Amino acid sequence: MKQIKRFLVAVLLLSCALLASCADKKAAGILYIKAAEAYRQKDFANADAFINQSLNCDKTNKQAVFLKAKIHLFQGQYKEASKLFYDLYKSESDNKNLQRYLIQSLIFLEDYQKASAVIQKALIKDRGDWRLYYYASVIAAKESKVDARLENLVLAHNALREGAQVFFDLAFCWDTLGIEEKAKNFRDKCICLDSSYTDFFTLRKEEKSE
Repeated sequence: MKQIKRFLVAVLLLSCALLASCADKKAAGILYIKAAEAYRQKDFANADAFINQSLNCDKTNKQAVFLKAKIHLFQGQYKEASKLFYDLYKSESDNKNLQRYLIQSLIFLEDYQKASAVIQKALIKDRGDWRLYYYASVIAAKESKVDARLENLVLAHNALREGAQVFFDLAFCWDTLGIEEKAKNFRDKCICLDSSYTDFFTLRKEEKSE
């Protein structure tokens, strides 16, 4: 009989713990939304207050930790931001958004060696991301390495040119739909990245005017 009572007490305690956990996670979610809205409005003081309360309710929420790191970054607290970004990066090194924020925080912190290591690791998996080359050029500029800066800017430019096809397709789609303002916007972006598309757009315009 005593064993049954002990079992029932254990079940009751476990149920209470689970309910409390669910309540905490629900509160954490509500507080996270408030923090995200304050962050969107650049109200970093309130965003920080809400995200701290959210993490007090649920310390395992990586999305909340990421937001807290971004809040630190935009408050100029680069050391705190880079630590949080780096902790997340250890288990999510392929997350490109996280990569960029980590690199930026390390550059602001003037930890160029670690920032370069993150860039080189990312480039092993993706050599088509122009932003990685650009960050490398920023570091080279900070270190007064003119040749390295120019080399990385050229690589960034080459990677960007590959994206001209996307703007070309968007320009063509909007042109087909008759939305000239949007078509022009993407034509300009396309030509800015790769001037070889100029002849096609000129010919297209002549054909439409006939």
